[in-house]
Amino acid sequence: MSIHRVEDGVYKIRWREGGRQPSLVVHGSHELAKKILRKKMSARDENRHLDIRKEINFRMSVLIDRYWVQYASKKKSADREKSILDGIRSELGKFFVRELADGTAIDRWYRGLVAEKGLLQGTAVRHFNVMHHMMAKASKIWSKETGIDRNPADLVEVKRPDDQRERYLTAEEIPNLKTTLDKKMYRKAGKGINQTFFRLRLIVLIALTTGMRIAEIFGLGWNDLLYKEELIAVRAKLKGGKVRYVPMPPELSAEFRRYPAILGEGRIFPPEPGAKRERQRVDKSFETILDEAGIMDFRFHDLRHTFASWYMMNGGDLYELAKILGHSNIKMTERYAKLAKSHIAKTGSTARVMWKMMEGERREPATGTA
Repeated sequence: MSIHRVEDGVYKIRWREGGRQPSLVVHGSHELAKKILRKKMSARDENRHLDIRKEINFRMSVLIDRYWVQYASKKKSADREKSILDGIRSELGKFFVRELADGTAIDRWYRGLVAEKGLLQGTAVRHFNVMHHMMAKASKIWSKETGIDRNPADLVEVKRPDDQRERYLTAEEIPNLKTTLDKKMYRKAGKGINQTFFRLRLIVLIALTTGMRIAEIFGLGWNDLLYKEELIAVRAKLKGGKVRYVPMPPELSAEFRRYPAILGEGRIFPPEPGAKRERQRVDKSFETILDEAGIMDFRFHDLRHTFASWYMMNGGDLYELAKILGHSNIKMTERYAKLAKSHIAKTGSTARVMWKMMEGERREPATGTA
């Protein structure tokens, strides 16, 4: 057996099997090539190249249909998953599932998402996650029908985008954002409330003072507001699907009370009338606010980073922050630990401090990056 480097990121592996010396070109790292070679050697040593399951002719198109019915169609992101599965079908639908067992075809499909289809790396990873979950089911609960008993997607080296972006609003940017939101809430020439920005204003205030994700905010119902306990119940089925609770400061409670409920709707932010999809976005209107507030290089999700960053800079507890943010792994929260070390711990609720800053009571300047 051998591993030969063809060029940067391309290796050719060889091994002996059944009197032959087959070879395979691997696109990726040297470690990936070694991993695939070990897989081939293991298959040979276990005589799995003679396994009767190789004769099972279960096509990927059938697997995709089954996965859609039993799993993907039941997710909140069903529309997006349907599109991803259609893309997988067009590329790999004619293959037998067993033909994907060595991971080569899946690796080629994944790399083509960026190189040929021009998807962003983060989007390509989301496509890969759907493939990985589907192949996990194919190799476990449907293994007798598909002819595979290991997830071939595990053999693919995935380049995940940098998840460590920690841009947060400074003590100067926070009141600028609030002031802009307040101004945009009213139409010019005293023509009343601008409903689009009135809605956006509350969404932004929720994200900034609770650290909730955008999908969790859109999933909020009026019965999730526990006014007496000063808590918000987050029930959106994201990142583990468990209900958690986040603090609701009195100022945010007052904002909820002034926001009009839509008759017949249990949700605070139901989809816009005539919307074809359940997914909701705030991109364009939020960008307008950022432009007028003079805030650069900022995304809606960075409001979550802003809450977490200021929480730690005000003496917050790392483990409590993990509970508030809904992190399943404390390592995801540890990125904010260094902020606590570089600032003097303050007493009081982070959310209350945030409200004070929004009203113009300035704190010491922060860099805005972590």
